[in-house]
Amino acid sequence: MNLEDLLAFFTNIPTDWIIIGGFALFAAFITVRSGSERVSTLALALPAAVLLRGTIGNAMFVGGITEQFNTPVMQTILFAVLVVALYIFISRIGLSWGGGAGKPLQAAITGVAAAAILAVIWISTPSLSAVWQFGPSVEAIFGDLYAFWWLLCSYAALAFVRS
Repeated sequence: MNLEDLLAFFTNIPTDWIIIGGFALFAAFITVRSGSERVSTLALALPAAVLLRGTIGNAMFVGGITEQFNTPVMQTILFAVLVVALYIFISRIGLSWGGGAGKPLQAAITGVAAAAILAVIWISTPSLSAVWQFGPSVEAIFGDLYAFWWLLCSYAALAFVRS
């Protein structure tokens, strides 16, 4: 296999899969470096942010403020702020899981599980989909039809990695 064939192979990979794979590699690297605690905390913060984002518009004091976030980019920034706040809160709760450096198999499982959770949350959140719209192949795999199973299996995988 020469260099031109290798370049042709990598240029034919859709950007969506490169993004998902890059996040999986990043999560796996974090797991190898410091254990699965950070990735598991993020996996818990993402769906909680979706729930809070759906209810924040009706909240007493901040409901009026969030109405000003009317563009998709501003709604994505609000969602990111919620994820960061929930990540901090969940990590401060003191739940202990995944301490210590992870093994390569654990890191691979954690990376794939975290990427699947992120893809399902991204596709199911309209403000995030407005910023980056995944292609039809990613939406068919992580969309509404299989979202439940991806989330269930991903959380089961994270629980397995913890033990």
